Amino acid sequence: MGNAKKTSRAGEILRRRYVEGKPEREASVQAERVNAEVARMIYDLRYDAGLTQKELAELIGTTQSVISRLEDSDYEGHSLSMLTRIAKALNQRLTVLVTAAAPQDGVLRHAFQLLVRNLRRSKGLTTEQLAKKCGVDASELAAIEQASGVRPSPRTLDQLARFYGIPTRQFAALAGAVTDVPEEIRESASRFAAHSESFARLSKDEKRVLDQFIRFLTSEAKA
Repeated sequence: MGNAKKTSRAGEILRRRYVEGKPEREASVQAERVNAEVARMIYDLRYDAGLTQKELAELIGTTQSVISRLEDSDYEGHSLSMLTRIAKALNQRLTVLVTAAAPQDGVLRHAFQLLVRNLRRSKGLTTEQLAKKCGVDASELAAIEQASGVRPSPRTLDQLARFYGIPTRQFAALAGAVTDVPEEIRESASRFAAHSESFARLSKDEKRVLDQFIRFLTSEAKA
């Protein structure tokens, strides 16, 4: 248990030592996170639409190599005009969200974003299919999966928690709807997020990490 705590705090120690208080490095880390989130969003939209990179490229009048670059988390050439073209081709609406910096809440909401996305994928559902089963708005579900700063409505939060059998309070804590969040949940959410960044279909390891996190959330509610 002691080693697990040390490991879970390692990332925070490194951030404080090499990034915190250094504006240039903090900006670089933030830029990398944004690039990764945009790349993941493009991949997710294409994947859910059942399209190959070549098919999406043909829809928006570009080449497969351009789509491949856009889905690369290290690519820095994303533009609003290109994202708008992709969103329009896939019948989606592009929105820009600016949120205040809150590091601790950011970790929780990022974990919530990944949790909602990976739970859906573990059941082999599209956002439209999940929305229909839960009786919620598909565009809200898509927004939750595409940006970690999106807070779901209370009804959507409750419906998702019921559908997946996760205690509503635990779900609400991850979504940023609860202010007093136990440190154990923060640490578990941080570990979960660190192991759930893959763009592809859930691997065995990702499924294992997802199952472990669900068991933790459920056991915390009973404690």
